[in-house]
Amino acid sequence: MWKNLSRMQKLYTDFNFVPKTYLFPEDFRKFTMDREAENFRHMYIMKPAASSCGRGIKVIGQKQEVKRKPGYVVSQYISSPHLIHGFKYDLRIYAMVTSFDPLKVYLFKEGLVRFATVKYTNS
Repeated sequence: MWKNLSRMQKLYTDFNFVPKTYLFPEDFRKFTMDREAENFRHMYIMKPAASSCGRGIKVIGQKQEVKRKPGYVVSQYISSPHLIHGFKYDLRIYAMVTSFDPLKVYLFKEGLVRFATVKYTNS
């Protein structure tokens, strides 16, 4: 999935809303090369691919060492996210794809919105 998204980002600017993302352990080498090429100037967020409720999430500092842990997704941290009155939030919609050719997608009528309880700061 990440490789398809990366290809679409190169072709269409509409796909540039997703930060650089790596799936460990497959993309570990690419992650370390990209990070070194960027002079370690970005922070990253590391999440277990099969977890929930924020368990196992780590923010990786600019000079912090990263281990090659299987089953993790690592994304460049967005330091200036879109906020509503200073609060971070996320929107979730649920979709089920039953066919790709022809494309058939069913959207659940309800979604989910979550707001942080503390105003955002990147410190």
